[in-house]
Amino acid sequence: MAGGKETPRQKMIGMMYLVLTALLAMNISKEILDAFALVDKGLHKTEATLSAKNSASMAEFDGKLASNRDKTKPFYDKAQEVNSKAEELTGYIEELKARTIAVAEGANPLNYGENFAEYMIDGKAITSDALNEVGDKIISKPDDNQNNTTLLVGSNPQSPKEDTWTAHELKTKLLGFKDYILALKLREVTGKEWTVPESIKNSVNDIFDYPDVQVEDRMESWETKNFFHNSLAAILPIMTKLQLDVQNVEADILSSMLAGIEGKSYKFTDLLPLVVPESNYILRGDTFRANVLLAAYDGTNPPDIFMSGDRWNMEDSTRLGDVTEDMKLSVGADGLGKLKIGTNGMPLGDASFKGLIRYNGPLGMEEYDIYLPPFKVAEPALVVSPTKMNVFYRGLPNPVEVSVPGVAQEDLQVTITGGHNLSKDGSGWVVKPGKGKDCKIAVSAKMPDGSTQRIGEKEFRVKRIPDPVPIFAGKKPSDSTVPRGDMTIAAGVRAEMENFDFDVSVKVKSFSMVFVRDGQVIEKTSNSNRVTDEMKANMKKVGKGQKVYIEKITVSMPDGSTRQVGNITLKVT
Repeated sequence: MAGGKETPRQKMIGMMYLVLTALLAMNISKEILDAFALVDKGLHKTEATLSAKNSASMAEFDGKLASNRDKTKPFYDKAQEVNSKAEELTGYIEELKARTIAVAEGANPLNYGENFAEYMIDGKAITSDALNEVGDKIISKPDDNQNNTTLLVGSNPQSPKEDTWTAHELKTKLLGFKDYILALKLREVTGKEWTVPESIKNSVNDIFDYPDVQVEDRMESWETKNFFHNSLAAILPIMTKLQLDVQNVEADILSSMLAGIEGKSYKFTDLLPLVVPESNYILRGDTFRANVLLAAYDGTNPPDIFMSGDRWNMEDSTRLGDVTEDMKLSVGADGLGKLKIGTNGMPLGDASFKGLIRYNGPLGMEEYDIYLPPFKVAEPALVVSPTKMNVFYRGLPNPVEVSVPGVAQEDLQVTITGGHNLSKDGSGWVVKPGKGKDCKIAVSAKMPDGSTQRIGEKEFRVKRIPDPVPIFAGKKPSDSTVPRGDMTIAAGVRAEMENFDFDVSVKVKSFSMVFVRDGQVIEKTSNSNRVTDEMKANMKKVGKGQKVYIEKITVSMPDGSTRQVGNITLKVT
């Protein structure tokens, strides 16, 4: 019946047709006529099976149209058209059968068996074993081969007539159906074009092939070979077989279209290339790593995606429990669920969540677990570096904060050059400068693959602590006068670090006071930070308008050195 592998049904029809062809070569007897009737009866059973199958396919189209209209509609409309064309052609053959029976039973073939309706029941031509109301067979002349020849072929077998209700018209309609099937195509909702598969096209070309055949010393047309002087009993199963051909092709086309919609496998409308990076933060020198895949999604059948609002411990792998509408994500036209997770109030460190995807697959609703890759929650960090003030002060523990965005503190390696000391202190580091005048702090980081990547280095200057400011009687070197009462009660000289961010304590070790009286210069020295009795006695003799000089002020610094600071000159008021 067709090229390629035949189904059991097609093999059975082919065998029946071979039997029919063999019987046509024999003399017509009652037994042969009965055999024709049996063949026709068997073909009618197959026809009923095919008709039921095609009806079921059309019902399946109705169901798919209800569940997914956008995707199904193009296939549904074309299936309706194919079904209508096939029913129109099989209906034509049924009427041609009835007209053939009518002329065999005595109707005028030149009037095309005008009383053919008498030989049809519920739109179907009667079969050879149909009985009338008194129990007699309705077809009383199954061996007639004259009137049907006049109707279907005409008197000249070499030139079959081309009138209506003839074998020639039958062949023309069959070939028209063939051309219609081969040219079938439709535009899917995705914009792609669906056409008839090549395997079906090959089968159609084989089935609807009606060539002239060699008979002895002459060529006979398909019309003459099958319908010229053949008995009514033989012609009826031939026509039934032609109906089966139409229904077989219809069944193949409908099945192919159903597979084009959904079938028993997943069907998707779009493909989307996705790149899923291992990390969204890449250090220069490290390697960007990502999984690249081609994702398929159905724009007409979006999934339902639910995400739990509770943080997942990355251990419990049980399926997400009852889901609610407030857990449902919006799905864009690109098929991707739009997930947003706020981190306000979330504990710092790695975080992950789990969810659920529901998808209406070919076998019904299916569920898939989702486990988000962990992401790190960290405090916002702002680093402002005054490039011309990168200074470490000698003699002090200089705190240093080192951070690399995206890298945990425990994965950092920090070193210092120049002979200076660097030590870890809680979450930071402390630099204690040595004698060098500069240094470099270098940072390396441990990468996700276990390798160590050098991040970079930063230069710092090493300076001594600025001079402290001496203070006497509340006055500094920048002051010029002092009340006499404040001066006489001053206990000594102290020193302070002005506008210095470090908490540094310095102590005055010694100082001198110089008085000018009666043209003489009197200098008194204290080896501590306190005024001596001699200094007190001389301060009491200083009158208003005279000057007092505090000089040679020495202080001990945190680095262990002794430093002389500026003088204080005050006019007594």
